[in-house]
Amino acid sequence: MRLPDGYRLVSLHRIDSTNAEALRRAAEGAPHGTVVLAAEQTAGRGRRGRSWLSAPGNLYMTVLVRPPEGCATAQLSFVAAVALGETMDRETDFRFKWPNDLLVGGRKIAGILIEADGDAAAVGIGVNAARTPEGVSDTAADLGGREDAATLCVRICGSFDRWYRRWLAEGFGPVRDAWLARAAGLGEIAAVQTARGTVSGRFDRLTAEGALVLVDPSGGETEIAAGEVFFGRRGCC
Repeated sequence: MRLPDGYRLVSLHRIDSTNAEALRRAAEGAPHGTVVLAAEQTAGRGRRGRSWLSAPGNLYMTVLVRPPEGCATAQLSFVAAVALGETMDRETDFRFKWPNDLLVGGRKIAGILIEADGDAAAVGIGVNAARTPEGVSDTAADLGGREDAATLCVRICGSFDRWYRRWLAEGFGPVRDAWLARAAGLGEIAAVQTARGTVSGRFDRLTAEGALVLVDPSGGETEIAAGEVFFGRRGCC
């Protein structure tokens, strides 16, 4: 297997963050399709500035993209999620958790972080390929995966490139449909912690922009662009 045309792999042993490195290279003129892969991160991070535990043996990668002007960069999280799901074993009952996680058995196996600077966006993907914090999630190895990080990286890049091109050509609709087909908690009651407080309701759908729509008992709708979502007894956080 090889990377898609126009993609170039930068493989590093140790780095602070693959996203940070990708954006540094973007500032120096690195082209679309630059892929930063690291064996270990010393300052990996997730959403809202949280640290991402980066044990050796897992997958830490970032795809540098330069979307056309006017594209909704936040939608890249869904593009990456669908691409990542496409690389999972067909027998695996995985789910996407809004806005940026991939779950197996209700537990996190992978996360996505989008960071932008100017016309460049870093699409960061972390997968518990071999190791995981105790009690937090499964690993790809637990699910039968035996690929090394570099091979998994190449497979993800192939899927990402196909979905990215489709997103550019057809818009968010096909990506949204594919994501909703595997959405965690769709139709269930959810509580979402936002900057303004907690909002509850039934997870009804995604908007055309990727916001989560909650419906309250009276039928009122609330659109949420950013937040932390929690579900009931089948909680996936």
